[in-house]
Amino acid sequence: MKLLLITLFTLSISACDFSCKPKKTELAAPLFNADYAFEKILQYEKLGPKVPGTPEHLKAGDWIVAELKALGIEAHEQKAEAINFDGNKIPVRNIIASFRPELKKRILLSAHWDNRPFADQDHRDQKKPILGVNDGGSGVAVLMGIAKAISTSNSFKSINTGVDFAFWDAEDWGNPSKADSYCLGSQYWAKKPIPENYKAEFGINYDMVGRIGSVFPIENYSLEHAGSVIKKLKEAAKKIGYQDFFPDYRIGPIVDDHYFVTEGLGIPMVDLIYMTPEGRFPPEWHTHDDTSEFISRDVMKVVGQTTIQTILDFDGE
Repeated sequence: MKLLLITLFTLSISACDFSCKPKKTELAAPLFNADYAFEKILQYEKLGPKVPGTPEHLKAGDWIVAELKALGIEAHEQKAEAINFDGNKIPVRNIIASFRPELKKRILLSAHWDNRPFADQDHRDQKKPILGVNDGGSGVAVLMGIAKAISTSNSFKSINTGVDFAFWDAEDWGNPSKADSYCLGSQYWAKKPIPENYKAEFGINYDMVGRIGSVFPIENYSLEHAGSVIKKLKEAAKKIGYQDFFPDYRIGPIVDDHYFVTEGLGIPMVDLIYMTPEGRFPPEWHTHDDTSEFISRDVMKVVGQTTIQTILDFDGE
């Protein structure tokens, strides 16, 4: 009997080694508010074309800073000058906001906020600037929606990962024949990052992430340098039922803001951008039809909620 009791006790201890250890509690993901994001899209649109050096651009930059301040997120502005493909100087205003800046482990989320100064893909008014509500505005709205969700979340107050939001300027003043004439803001930041000596575990860049019917395939430069991040995104999307929005077909490589951040600072960064399997951007791209008429709350929610889940899953690894 004594031997039996000892054996049972030993077995119970062994079993406890596997089942009685406290497991890390999976934190509840805060909800991305699609109505809030759409409200920001409309405000962005109302400000007009945000071409560097114009009054509309100045007002939009002030608006972004004010929105971040209202969320209680620390923001820094990086102002500089760049030379566009015409050889002219243009002002650059990057806006970098940090949630829980005291944490060493960080993730970078980014999008450009400027607009193209001409409608080169349109059949009318080609010399006039565009509103860029999807190509510019959707990334801004998604960043703001994520910022709002995590800044009010108890879950994100207890994790060990901080989040930085980069609003890149002067992304869209480029010439297709010269790749490095685009993304002037992120190019400048990659050479002179703020904060100094900036490091992040990984990053996600959002470009044209709001159009009705959009999905987000695998961009080839992202796959080459940030394949593990793509895997994290896909796993998070599957967990919350959004896997169909992240198909396996490949596009690019695309020279976007993520390219210069990865090349300059070595941060593995994924570009979430809509493109068809045939390699086409939305029909409104670089035209005056890029307005809120074609923006989907549901698509922005997919992008924002998947990102939030990705960050929580990464922190729990």
